[in-house]
Amino acid sequence: MIRFLWLPCVASALCATEISTGAMLGGHYDPHAFYTRNAPGENWQKTYNSPLYRRDAQGKIMNLRLAQALFHDEWMREQPFDPDRNTQSVIQALDLYKRHGVLMINVSLQGAHAGYDKAVNGIDRENAFRLGPDKGAAVSAFRADGTLKSGWMARLEQLLRATDERGMFVNLMYFYQGQDEQFQSTQAIHKAAWNITDWLIAHNFRNIIVDVANEYDLPGPQWDFKGYIPQNIIPLIDEVRDRFKHSGYVLPIGASSDGRMRYPQSLQGQVDVVLVHGNGRDPKEKAHRVAELREAMRPVLMTEDDNGRASTLEHLNADLASCDIFFHRAAGWGYMPWVQAQRFPFRYLPATTSAVRDDLPENERDMAYFHAVLDHIAGLVLRHPPQEDGP
Repeated sequence: MIRFLWLPCVASALCATEISTGAMLGGHYDPHAFYTRNAPGENWQKTYNSPLYRRDAQGKIMNLRLAQALFHDEWMREQPFDPDRNTQSVIQALDLYKRHGVLMINVSLQGAHAGYDKAVNGIDRENAFRLGPDKGAAVSAFRADGTLKSGWMARLEQLLRATDERGMFVNLMYFYQGQDEQFQSTQAIHKAAWNITDWLIAHNFRNIIVDVANEYDLPGPQWDFKGYIPQNIIPLIDEVRDRFKHSGYVLPIGASSDGRMRYPQSLQGQVDVVLVHGNGRDPKEKAHRVAELREAMRPVLMTEDDNGRASTLEHLNADLASCDIFFHRAAGWGYMPWVQAQRFPFRYLPATTSAVRDDLPENERDMAYFHAVLDHIAGLVLRHPPQEDGP
């Protein structure tokens, strides 16, 4: 069994696991790859660059979408929920993830669809602030004027330090459809982006890939203010990057597509990393789209993939096929454990077994499915995957 040891940081200045891309570094660096270093001034090396890892993993990032890691719905009273304990549960699972070759978790500052369902979790609510306290959800690290909520920032700091200490990264999603209507104005959206970026800089966190807007191009009425964020995604990206002018470093910045995997040329030239979601896409379609997106000369990274939410063998095979495509042809794959870690109540540790059978009880099968995905990632990334030793 492989163990990853880490030592606690004593100050933020000493915690500086840093992420970049070849496109950002220029010169002789691979523009399709991710690079990392442990301190300013050190040489940049491709990710997974140690004897623990297979050579063909270098430059990639395998990741998990744990969008609810900082979650707090201020309107939900139907079930008890401790946001601090929730974040601590994620931190407690990090070593298991790292042991299976996962280098990054994807975390949202405005939550994600929490899967509220009267029959499943006894909560009859929708995932939209606009519906109000009785039927909607209020999930945001930002106040209406774009300032930051202290509770969210405390949880974020704990999580960023924990990942940093382990040499792991966080894909931090700023804005989420359904919750952007919490802002009192479009100017408050810009202020929120400035404030959180300045906070990251002030705390010297360098282990972050910024996703300015999760699924920025979702069609229909999901984005408020008449679709303001999708229409202004490039100015928002530029403003976030501009905050780093005097910081001595800059984080990779992008915006994730919805499941259609569309990424216009105008956006490809503005981002540091092409972030895509592949929900519901056929594997052949994904492979074709990856080949097209690589022409942007940026890392192409999947940060959310949903190939069927029921934890059946059929869906597992689809997930693993998608994983293989993005491992071998792009810069990494992101699994969304929807029924496990995104649907309330959130569960972050898999079962002790990875044997998935359709006749297993659903709750047991869900967590075995999670473990099976982690084992598959480990087989791709690690020279010697961990034995079946459980969490």
